[in-house]
Amino acid sequence: MKRIKLDRPQIKLLPKTDLHVHLDGSVPPMTLQELAVEQKIDLVEVSKKLGIGGLKSGDMNELEAKIFKKQYNSLAEYLVPFEFINVVLRSEEGLKKAAYKLAFDNFREGVRYFECRFAPQKHWVNGFDWLEIVSAVNAGLKQAADEFNNNKEIKAGKEPEFKYAIILCAMRMINQNMGDYYRYLYELHVGLDLQNLAAMASLEVAKLVELCQENGLPVSGFDLAGREDGFPAEVHKTAFLFCYERGISTTCHAGEAYGPESIRSAIKHCHVRRIGHGTQLFNEKGLLNKKGENGKPLNHQERKAYVTDIAEWIADNRIALEVCLKSNSQTLPDLRDLSNHPFPSFLKHQIRIALGTDNRAISRVSVTDEYERVMNLYNIDHKQLRDLCVGGFKAAFYPGPYTEKRAYISRVITYYKKLAGEMGLF
Repeated sequence: MKRIKLDRPQIKLLPKTDLHVHLDGSVPPMTLQELAVEQKIDLVEVSKKLGIGGLKSGDMNELEAKIFKKQYNSLAEYLVPFEFINVVLRSEEGLKKAAYKLAFDNFREGVRYFECRFAPQKHWVNGFDWLEIVSAVNAGLKQAADEFNNNKEIKAGKEPEFKYAIILCAMRMINQNMGDYYRYLYELHVGLDLQNLAAMASLEVAKLVELCQENGLPVSGFDLAGREDGFPAEVHKTAFLFCYERGISTTCHAGEAYGPESIRSAIKHCHVRRIGHGTQLFNEKGLLNKKGENGKPLNHQERKAYVTDIAEWIADNRIALEVCLKSNSQTLPDLRDLSNHPFPSFLKHQIRIALGTDNRAISRVSVTDEYERVMNLYNIDHKQLRDLCVGGFKAAFYPGPYTEKRAYISRVITYYKKLAGEMGLF
């Protein structure tokens, strides 16, 4: 097939997904300021208390320069702004407004389906209960979806509807500055290290997913997020098994800033259906400390076989990788130049890819931006473009019965073919 090149207006028209986008990382500076004013929160004082940003005025220019940076030196540095932003996301109105803005921005650029993920325990305060937290986010998402679905073409059945789901995140690593829940958790338990406390908290998130589903909220999955090195996924195996036994879909941040072992742990120990990032999948050098059955470090052939086994498992079981290019370039110094990204290897191994933004505000990125990067950097053909667009819908943790998901995907494919024909893609 011929290589393709589309302009931004054409890319925006294509039906797309974003299966990996964090609510708190997608609150723009202007919305952050608005919410702070509404809630009478002094952002300069927040900066001092949390030791984040070193703000002097809290104006837009300072937020842009010190909180929403253009570049980060590591994943650990990239994660710092989240605790600052979450200060304004501990009320019903704050969560609703942030969720509405996220959904509006997605739908406006042709994202027909996305999954909003957030860590509910970061938003808890006394008197603001769990179902209220999730309901507030859902209210904002639903408001935007209802507005966009009022389109006459959608009502006439000529275009697929705008849809969304919610994923609840547990955290690999916790500390007392992440909110009241984690502070109380730390204070109320004696003799437990933070890993054990984090595992306790993750099981509670898994239980909350089930509770939300029982109460009719469109919560369709469970995720484990946060820093990987030193915080392995298998610590949270109980939470993942809780989900597995109840048919709750799971994903896991893995292989973002740690080696192939992190990915293997997620798929083989925790039974996840998707992997967040997976960037280190083919990083054989990340296995230099891995030892074989003989107790010796793996040789080159053994490292290659180890990595190949994981890639084959992922491809054969249709485990999707949630790929976020701009975010990867910010958190991983080796990928400042995205021509070094393993994206082409993902394509070569026929692994299902779902392009995502990770954090629209913190990474200053849109789904359209990510599609442009793929076309400019990796010279994909029409079949690969179609697989990217449709693959996201197939990998979705759709909040409804399978027959309904199949029917929705069918409408998406029909619409895609119509647009592709008009654009001369085949």
